Amino acid sequence: MDFLSANVRVLDPDIIGITESWMDETISDAEMFMEGYDLFRCDRPVKMRGEGVLLCVKKELQAVKVDVIRDFPEQVWCKICVDSGYDLLIGVCYRTPTEQVFGKDNHSKLRDMLSDVSDMNFILMGDFNYRHIDWSIGACQSGATEECRLFLECLQDGFVTQHVTSKMTERSL
Repeated sequence: MDFLSANVRVLDPDIIGITESWMDETISDAEMFMEGYDLFRCDRPVKMRGEGVLLCVKKELQAVKVDVIRDFPEQVWCKICVDSGYDLLIGVCYRTPTEQVFGKDNHSKLRDMLSDVSDMNFILMGDFNYRHIDWSIGACQSGATEECRLFLECLQDGFVTQHVTSKMTERSL
């Protein structure tokens, strides 16, 4: 938490998306409190430790929580009204690569959710665990699963653009 707090003080971001928060009902929002931010969260909805997502948005943006009506389990969304008068949907998602947590159709639930928001103005952050996508060229590498190919196709069909093309490390901050 100290590393996060220090980076927030230095970088002063408007929006922070966090995957694998590892929060559960025993951890209150106050424990994750960052002054000047509204906190939105989705803890892992099954009784297994781990994962979950957080979204922190500067209070001045007046974000409002939005529920995307889909079965995808680890997601949190809010909307803000942009100066030009349109709403911007902001989300954070985590797709576990482990079938034992949510079953075999978690990848199709993710694609369904993306299809639902694709006609809106949105920013989606997260970890989708499709390691065989080469984002620099927008193609699957050899060894990619059918689910990986379908995910990339879903993004391309919805004209969704990936802006991050490399892994983030503490050293890259």
